[in-house]
Amino acid sequence: MNEDQSSDDTQPESGDDARPTSRRRRGRRGKRAADTIDYSVPSPCIAICEFDDSGLCRGCLRNGDEIRDWIIMNREQKLQVLDLIAERRLALRS
Repeated sequence: MNEDQSSDDTQPESGDDARPTSRRRRGRRGKRAADTIDYSVPSPCIAICEFDDSGLCRGCLRNGDEIRDWIIMNREQKLQVLDLIAERRLALRS
């Protein structure tokens, strides 16, 4: 190897199209995330995404934290949020 060549294959050479070539870096993070995401409880989102004065979405009755964290919650946490939504819906009717 001469002094112009680099032994590090993860460094881009130059230009806009240069990308890291290491395959170990790509995909590893996504695989771990995909392994931990729970898809067994569907999202309560009904695509009416407006917040009221109390900070709840008018469509699904979740607060911003519950909406943001839904994808990383486990099954039990999602079911707890659904119970909260049911309580909120009852409170709004009375």
